Order: sequence, then structure tokens, then C-alpha cells
Amino acid sequence: MLYIVNFLELFTAVVALLTFWKYRSSNERYFLIFLWYTFLVEVIGALMGDVFYIDNSSVYNTFTITSMLFYFYWYHSILKKAVFKRVTIAFTIIFLLVAALNFVFENWNTYHKYSFFCGAFFILILTIFHFQQLLNSNEVLIVKYKLSFWISTALLLFYMGMIPLFFLIEYTGIRGLSYRIILISLNLMLYGCYNIGFLWTKKEYNRF
Repeated sequence: MLYIVNFLELFTAVVALLTFWKYRSSNERYFLIFLWYTFLVEVIGALMGDVFYIDNSSVYNTFTITSMLFYFYWYHSILKKAVFKRVTIAFTIIFLLVAALNFVFENWNTYHKYSFFCGAFFILILTIFHFQQLLNSNEVLIVKYKLSFWISTALLLFYMGMIPLFFLIEYTGIRGLSYRIILISLNLMLYGCYNIGFLWTKKEYNRF
């Protein structure tokens, strides 16, 4: 059932490739590489866990760190206010410290949920910064054509769902089909927003 997510990742990466000409000069151009990287990680993780029965936690721990750092880098590049940029740098440092502590005090073969929670919480704050920037810009009426708007919307919806899901797993023991349905639904929102962004975006509106 979770292979639906792999299909969504592949489909989105292909759409990003076909529409790359629209955003190749923008700060979102690196998302093409990131989406293919995400798909590759998921394939490797699936092969390790489902085919070779090898613990794949280290793969996902590495992906958590690299993906969060990528998002921090992207927000630092698109946020214009100096205070927003300083906060992004501070978030990056704190996240790296949490990830380092996880690495020291937790087994690398267990999923480092504190690193994920820390990164996800910071990403939510950065999406709010970005929305504020868009609302205060002279392009507020055409935000639906800006790829950055759809990426931030995707991240906001995804992590607003993932953070409570982690608490549900921790304190209610939600597992199995219920967990899979919630996870797939969140990924549908994430990649659905990505695809809308890639398809609707217009080259002339991808300036920041």
C-alpha cells in the first residue's frame, strides 16, 4: 500500500522535469534534484526493508537530516527580511545540534524522531514567514502562479499532519492500516500541491 507513495514521488519528479523550463532560473530549480533524490532514497529504503530484510532506519535518518537542511537552505534563499534569514540560520544550527545528539545518544538503527520533530516544527515556522512575505509583496494577487507558494503550502499541510501523527504513534500506538491511510493521505496532499505548483506556475512569476 505504501508503494503508492513511491508512485507519487516518481510522478512528481517526472512532472518537475517536464516543467523545469518554467522555473530553471528561480530558487526552486534545485527541487528537481531533490525530488529525484527523494525517490531514490525511498527505493533504496524499500529494497533494504522489503526485499533484503535489512534495517533501513539509517537511510531514513540520513534523509531526514539532508532533506531538512535542503529546506532550510531554500527558505534562507527566498526569505528577504534579515531577521527571517537570521532565524533560518539559528534553526539550522539548533537542528544540527539535535541531530548530533540523536546520533550520539541513540542507536543509528532506530529512527531519530526528535530530529524529525525539531526539523518539522522549524519548517512550519518558515512557511509562515514565507506566506507573510508573499502577502506583503506586490505579487499577492498572482500567488497561485508562484511555485514557491505551492511548495510552502505542501510543506505546511504535510508537517501539520506529520507532527500529530508522531504523537499518535507514541501515545496511542496507532499502527497498521490506520497509520498507512493517514501517511498516504498526507503524501497525497504534499505531492498534490507540488504538482499543482509545477503545472500552474508561470515563468515570469518565479522571481523570488
